[in-house]
Amino acid sequence: MYKEDHSHSEEDSRWYKEIESREIDSDLMRAVSINDPISKIGLIEPPIVEVGTSLKNALNLLQKEQKNCLLILENDSLVGILTERDILLKVTGKGYDFGLVTVDEFMTANPEYLNPEDPLAYALNKMHVGGFRHVPILNASRKPIGLISINDIISTIADYFSREIINLPPLNRIVDSKMREGG
Repeated sequence: MYKEDHSHSEEDSRWYKEIESREIDSDLMRAVSINDPISKIGLIEPPIVEVGTSLKNALNLLQKEQKNCLLILENDSLVGILTERDILLKVTGKGYDFGLVTVDEFMTANPEYLNPEDPLAYALNKMHVGGFRHVPILNASRKPIGLISINDIISTIADYFSREIINLPPLNRIVDSKMREGG
């Protein structure tokens, strides 16, 4: 007959104490909130090219920087964004001479943007509603100072909760506590 063992091992006790410890509480207190400004996640200057840049040069920049999108400026103002999706859907397999065509022929013109003091919730909403993976971040004079992606947000959350994420069991190994294990 199956009988549940309600005794806790010493290891379980340590685990429970660790969960209740101040160390985890302080991690949660420092964790990013959806109301925090976008600037809290540490914006990195995005790859930028000018209108009229050849697609060949733009692709070389993307490969060199190991990025998946770039911003297109005209007179220091944002006029477009060129993403991997634009390249895949508008360029690949079409037979273009990358040295002759320019980024402005394939970019998404007048992209939506946010400022660094907007909350992360705004970025998530804009990405979800618009189907974007990247949103340019502009300063008060509309000059690009960053680019936020869904990967940036997920990475930030994962950094704060790395222990919890690393210790999750694989999906195919999650045990249903109501099911008996074994024969």
